[in-house]
Amino acid sequence: MTEDLQRKVLSKNIEIAYTDTGEKNKSTILFIHGLANYHAVWHWNISTLQQSVRCIAIDLPGNGFSSRDQKIKYTIDFYVDTVIEFIKEMKLTHVSLAGHSMGGLIAMKIALNKDIAIEKLILCAPAGFEYYTPHESMLFKSAITMGNFLNLDEAQVAQSVRSSFFKQQAITEKIIQELTEIIQQNDRTQYRSMLEQSIHSMLDDGIFKQLKKIKQETLVFFGENDMLIPNRFLHPVSTKDIAVKATKEMPHATLKTYASTGHFVQIERALEVNKSIIAFVDKT
Repeated sequence: MTEDLQRKVLSKNIEIAYTDTGEKNKSTILFIHGLANYHAVWHWNISTLQQSVRCIAIDLPGNGFSSRDQKIKYTIDFYVDTVIEFIKEMKLTHVSLAGHSMGGLIAMKIALNKDIAIEKLILCAPAGFEYYTPHESMLFKSAITMGNFLNLDEAQVAQSVRSSFFKQQAITEKIIQELTEIIQQNDRTQYRSMLEQSIHSMLDDGIFKQLKKIKQETLVFFGENDMLIPNRFLHPVSTKDIAVKATKEMPHATLKTYASTGHFVQIERALEVNKSIIAFVDKT
């Protein structure tokens, strides 16, 4: 799933790995993966969507096959600035953003940025829909530290990926295998630092209070059996409750939820998701 990777060097010598498929003269969907993932988690969408639109899927810095730098502070704002620079360097116009999990939060923040014009948003189980108070954020960070979450590496990635699917399948193990290889080929200290900084930044971001300001038409997808959203200890409600509440905050958002579906809603429900995205992008 990585054979067609291209690379773009940005400022500060940040190198972004990405795929670029579909018709160049058509509107573009830029796909942004979630925490500790990579571009290929969109494979089951792009394989269909590239027949209708230009599809570009990136690896965020510190993730996948993009460059890694111990000096970088891996915050949501850093990711936002990097994606905006990538869009400008690629001279992309008529761009819609598709984001999964942390990538969804990044996409929303970019949509709010006045330095770039984004046409539409496609959010798959986005981070940021679940609001954390400062106290809850502190408790979550403490739980992660006490649970030694950031030192598990391959085991943690395997568990995280498996828990992101409602039903285990060959796709699950393929993603685990490739993410494990990426970890083993790179510096573990940098990987752990990226994880910690990214998680802390997500918890502190508080975009929920800004959802009303997102003016773009937005299509939201959630699996009703998402085991990552919400945090059941801090927020003992259903995933659908979180999804409905946040979507109502957005002036131009439509929510689609699916039973018997986990956090990787865009993979488990690829057929339905792809069909909805095509209709959404084509709508004027």
